[in-house]
Amino acid sequence: MAKETFFLRGQVTCPASDNRMVTEIDLGAFVNLGTKSPQVLRIHSIQVAWTDTQGLPPTIDAAGSVGDGKSAYSCVAVTTKASPLNSPAMPMLNDDETVFTAAIVGTNLNDDDDQGIMTASTDLAPQHLMNGYLVGVDRLYLYGIADNAFAETIEISICMECSTEGVSKDSAIGLALSQA
Repeated sequence: MAKETFFLRGQVTCPASDNRMVTEIDLGAFVNLGTKSPQVLRIHSIQVAWTDTQGLPPTIDAAGSVGDGKSAYSCVAVTTKASPLNSPAMPMLNDDETVFTAAIVGTNLNDDDDQGIMTASTDLAPQHLMNGYLVGVDRLYLYGIADNAFAETIEISICMECSTEGVSKDSAIGLALSQA
């Protein structure tokens, strides 16, 4: 029998400033470890979108001249543990608490502000997790950063396909401790 899945969404607003931003995603309705029948969340897939505040492709500052390239980057990470905001580094996949990371690099080849990314490379997005990623904490942290070469604020949105499942009390506690 197939698991019933649902979608959880999150969004972090990143001014074009090279400053890392964070938003919390509350999982309290889905993760419950303090009962006779503990329940955890399983993330099956994560999709990510980079847009401006109106849902359009983000604008990159003008290049110096036609044929010159002006590049901009933006990164996103989902973690089970808060990272100090004064840390300049984005969470990375080699951190035990990191569920997902992705980055986009875009280039404007025009000598005017361009609505949209002329060339782009994306790292790891979308991501489908074969057996899913179990979460035993009551919140996720969505981090984002946007390069100051963007001409506007960037909205990084994620959509996670999830399900809930029961686990033993010992397994739930062990999972929660490993992710906190």
